[in-house]
Amino acid sequence: MGRLIASALLGLALACAPGYAQDDPLDARVRDIERLAVTAHWRESEAAIAQLESEAPGFSPAHRQRLEFVRLRNRALAGDQAGAMDGLDQLLQQDLPVELRLRVYNTAISVAGNLERWSQAFTWLSEALAYLPEAPGESAGMLSSASYLHTLVGETDKARDLAMRALEVVQPLNDPRALCLSLSDVALAEDHAGRFAEAETWRRRQIEACSRAGDPVFIANGKYGVGKMAARQGRHAEALDWSRQALAEFERAGFTAGVWSARLVMAESLIELDQDLDRADAMLDGTLAYYRGQQAHLAIAETEELRARLAERRGNLAAALAHFRAGAEAAAIAERDARERRLTYLQVEFDTRLKEQQIALLEAEKELAALQVTATQRRQWMLAAGMGGLVVIAVLLGLLLRHTLRERRRYRWRSEHDSLTGLYNYQHARRLGEQAFARARAEGRPFTAVVLDIDRFKSVNDRHGHAAGDEALRALGTWISEEVGDGGIAGRSGGDEFMILLDADAASAAELLQRLRARIEPIAVFGQTVRFSISSGVCQAGERADDLEQLVHEADQALYRAKHEGRDRVVHADEGGAARAPGGGLVVVGSGIDFGRHISERCLSEIREADVVLCLVDPFSLGMIRDFRPDAIHLGVHYADGKDRRDTYREMDAAIMEQVRTGKRVCAVFYGHPGVFADVPHGVVRKARAEGFPARMEPGISAEACLYADLGIDPGRYGVQSMEATQFMVYERIPDNAGLVLLWQVALAGDLTCTRFHAEPGGLQDLVDRLLRWYPPEHEVILYEAARLPIEAPRADHLRLRDLPRARYQEYTTLVIPPLRPAAREPGTVVDGRAERIA
Repeated sequence: MGRLIASALLGLALACAPGYAQDDPLDARVRDIERLAVTAHWRESEAAIAQLESEAPGFSPAHRQRLEFVRLRNRALAGDQAGAMDGLDQLLQQDLPVELRLRVYNTAISVAGNLERWSQAFTWLSEALAYLPEAPGESAGMLSSASYLHTLVGETDKARDLAMRALEVVQPLNDPRALCLSLSDVALAEDHAGRFAEAETWRRRQIEACSRAGDPVFIANGKYGVGKMAARQGRHAEALDWSRQALAEFERAGFTAGVWSARLVMAESLIELDQDLDRADAMLDGTLAYYRGQQAHLAIAETEELRARLAERRGNLAAALAHFRAGAEAAAIAERDARERRLTYLQVEFDTRLKEQQIALLEAEKELAALQVTATQRRQWMLAAGMGGLVVIAVLLGLLLRHTLRERRRYRWRSEHDSLTGLYNYQHARRLGEQAFARARAEGRPFTAVVLDIDRFKSVNDRHGHAAGDEALRALGTWISEEVGDGGIAGRSGGDEFMILLDADAASAAELLQRLRARIEPIAVFGQTVRFSISSGVCQAGERADDLEQLVHEADQALYRAKHEGRDRVVHADEGGAARAPGGGLVVVGSGIDFGRHISERCLSEIREADVVLCLVDPFSLGMIRDFRPDAIHLGVHYADGKDRRDTYREMDAAIMEQVRTGKRVCAVFYGHPGVFADVPHGVVRKARAEGFPARMEPGISAEACLYADLGIDPGRYGVQSMEATQFMVYERIPDNAGLVLLWQVALAGDLTCTRFHAEPGGLQDLVDRLLRWYPPEHEVILYEAARLPIEAPRADHLRLRDLPRARYQEYTTLVIPPLRPAAREPGTVVDGRAERIA
């Protein structure tokens, strides 16, 4: 949220009210306007300026410059920061008193930072520092500006040091306004450094000091900061209250950027608290439109992430994935902007050091001039040393530039090519293919796609080792590259699969494949001879394929037919496309809870080799599956708000069996373990077997397995009861309170309609009332949610049994009830003179 913080800190420069010593009436009115500009809505100071100009038009140049400065600050507060920056630049061209000039520099630096014109901001900071010896009283303000800029370029430790130095300057002055600004600088640096608890402490001190100073913008900024830090520490109810206060005060002060920042924190808190989601949705829509207008990419990324979380909470997984990807794109742009800020900072640092060297040379020349005897010789020596230093710097810069260009070319090559084979990677091959396909269609030329892979590649790895498999892929990639040359696009799709796109007809593609197959020969790896063959599918653009994705899909299907027909052959998409090899079947696999870490190689192989893949997984797992199986079918589309889940399950069952009955090899991927708390997987396996199709289930890592690992619980110590929460209530199940009890899908407790996807306090209270028969209300229980991404942490909230109705729930939240009392005998205790043991 760099742009959000920058906008909130605009007030740093805007709130520096001057304190001139003139006592004439006109000067007193100008001072009143300057104070009004930082204690009330900007429109009030604008109105006061207009009134003063109508009553006393004869201003001195100094008064006019001070009023123009107030106007430009108001213009920035109103949202026209670009216009304010241009005006401040023109004002700095005038002959200004030193104190006023330094205040103008402070404001100009803040506005330039908000507009990301980093070179200008650092230039102004350098110019301002030159005036500081003439006005040492302004040192705190300049330290604040320097801290602000260093925060925005990522130098958080240096920024905090500068802010603490400014705080040391203002603390003895007993000036609440100066203390208010310095405290906000320290809080900002701590926030950017990720020290949220420390930042919250400084924000609370800021609110106290700014309240004494009567600065509405910085009071609101402090409350916004406390709310944001509370949200970062998981205290979302408190964050919602603080952000509401900040929003109201930003609106009263007319600070547009602050209003949108506060709304973003409010929306996040509402989503996390599962409250008023429609209002959160409306806030995010408005916030996204505002930040897109401001081109604030980091704020756009954060807004899109919140929209993804909101869509996921509502069960709209497709929208959640779309928002997640939009957020990732905005985050990439923000990262690029951050690198540009960093580069600008380093360039200014370099220029500053170069100027310091030049100043040192001039001083050295003066000293040499004073030494009459050796003046000429020493001057020549110093000039030679300086020139030599410049030459060395120029050479070093040239080498650095050359190295940077070489690294950029290398990184770009690596981002576009497969590191093992040297061919294009799948994403870049598809990108180039889209362009080539469009040109071919526009010019009426034939275009053909080829998909090929190594026959029984897994057996190559199993028999000869992965080094042999890698060498086979490397050799095949070399042969493909040499045969295709500049006449087409060749890439590795993933695993042992390759794709070739040709500006030619299917006959030419077949000739190329024949030459390629003729070149394949045994390879030697660690004294072993490895032999392999390839199967290929070919499809030419035409009636069967009107776009590249369909063209590649048809070629992929032809490859599957080549596998069914015996491998080591080339099959065209138009050769018996309707006929399929016999022997269809079904395999149900589990994706695990965290797909990237839990999915097994066996399950991945089943997904890759299947004719049809159907998935009921979370959006992130679905996205990763579609990276290598873009034709995967998402079963989640059968869900709908208010729809009976039993109808949904029947539709999923029918969709899977429809594919099985066509004789295809079908792989159905389900979240976690496919056989745990899942009706559809067991149902389709039974149906397929009953109809004579081979069907089996591959296990996956379940939420229960993650629970034992994350919570450090051994189910063998006291035993465990594991049941669905509604089943526990409806069938009057009696828990064993001497052992561990797990209640699954506790958010849906008591739902007999099978239409609800969210928790209801009434159902949860009924569950608590039932559990109170066996447990005291103070008994500590755990709400558990397994981590679904490597960057997430599992949820394990410890709370009292009686507090369950007020807790936060997801559809997949599990209630863990530890034993109330230990079992009668612990393993290993002595009974009747002998020690019991558990083998």
